[in-house]
Amino acid sequence: MRPHLLVTVFGFGAALVASGAHAQTPDDPYERMNRRFYASAIDANRRFFRPIARLYRALTPGPIGFVIHNMVTNLSEPVIVANDVLQFRGRAAGRDFARLAFNTTVGIGGMIDAAAPQGLPHHDNDFGITLGVWGVKPGPYLFLPFLGPTTVRDGIGMAGDAAMSPLNYVRFPGRLTLQVTSGVVGGLDKRISSQGDLDAITGDAADPYATLRSVYLQSREAAVRGEDAAPVLPPIDEPEPSAAPTSSAPGPGADAAPISTAAPVAPSAVDAPVAREAAASNLDGPIATAFPCDSYRAQPRYLAAN
Repeated sequence: MRPHLLVTVFGFGAALVASGAHAQTPDDPYERMNRRFYASAIDANRRFFRPIARLYRALTPGPIGFVIHNMVTNLSEPVIVANDVLQFRGRAAGRDFARLAFNTTVGIGGMIDAAAPQGLPHHDNDFGITLGVWGVKPGPYLFLPFLGPTTVRDGIGMAGDAAMSPLNYVRFPGRLTLQVTSGVVGGLDKRISSQGDLDAITGDAADPYATLRSVYLQSREAAVRGEDAAPVLPPIDEPEPSAAPTSSAPGPGADAAPISTAAPVAPSAVDAPVAREAAASNLDGPIATAFPCDSYRAQPRYLAAN
């Protein structure tokens, strides 16, 4: 049995052993076991996998890393095309097959991603999504060692993708070496490329495990529906940008004052108290002080005194 299939079978065996675990959510009946595996994975990532990923990045700087990433991605394209066909998505199958052919020939065996600038970008697809398109339910959520978040359906899909790989059926010198090397390098490459997204998802989360579970399940169901990713909603505590205030026309019952283009006339002494009172009652204007003599009732006394 191949190593990745052995890991998958072992993970499902562990899930079945933990069948008595207490379920806090309907989609995660093995949450207690999954949380333990998640905590162990975070610790192993900090102790081992992060330093190994840094060493791999240091050994593959600049263009070397891009070439390796492109070759590993190109090796996965036949499985993606096969899943497109099984999902009856003919347009996607045609684009992905054109991408595979273009990068294999013009891109020198996939070392250069020459198809992306031509409007043929890479997109992920796997047999777990195919099962979902066929109507298979995801089943319980699982967090498995070395595999990360998955479901029963997606775990079976991993075995299906491994069985569909062309390297299983093509015989040439060094095939086994290429198969093992591509698996190890592909895992490191995927680990490096997904670290930024993982940090963004769980960095500020109050419960990183629950956040990762929610994002994974939503993104997988979006992929089954044929969407690129789950819809991203704006934060509820962030107000929507308001439009600039615009002046509204007067209502039908209002008498609009005609616009005058004449030069402003300086207020007279009689109008000064009225202007000061209006300024004092304007809440949006500068602070003003109103005096008793500035009221309308005091105007006769004001005129008599002057």
